[in-house]
Amino acid sequence: MIGFIIFAVAFVALLTAVVRLTGLRVRSGLPTTRALLLTVGFVALLIGVWWFVTRGEQDSRIVQSLILPSPLEVLKSFVPLHVEQALVRSAYWSWLRVTAGFGLAALVALPLGVYMATFPSIAAFFRPLSLAGAYVPIVVFIPLSMTWFGTGETQKIGFLFIGCFVALLPLVI
Repeated sequence: MIGFIIFAVAFVALLTAVVRLTGLRVRSGLPTTRALLLTVGFVALLIGVWWFVTRGEQDSRIVQSLILPSPLEVLKSFVPLHVEQALVRSAYWSWLRVTAGFGLAALVALPLGVYMATFPSIAAFFRPLSLAGAYVPIVVFIPLSMTWFGTGETQKIGFLFIGCFVALLPLVI
């Protein structure tokens, strides 16, 4: 915990020093070329740090490959992931699940939220649903969705529906 606090304070101090020393102005314009160079610089810095903490042999690394593989190890794994483990097909099915769960949640939450915002009697009736959803951690809905929908594909879509519905309803209201 203390390490996170030290990191946060050091990060904010470093960022403040950069802002002060470079003379950045609030809401000033930024040329597109410079913005692109800054973005590329950040990505390069991120990849550089990634390489630094994962360089070397397994026993001499700062971060082990089980936790964070090196950039080269990630690149080498693309072919087996696509050929042997069907990465694209798995990503497609995940996208379908998320789209179905969100679509069903939007189909229910949008009209219900509009009606709750418009008619006080409907808001009073459904208030326990919106209040419970707002304060219950999302992981609590995993066993609930398993009880209602089983452990197959329907459970996955049902859990995504509940999670999206709980987030959408207060936003619509």
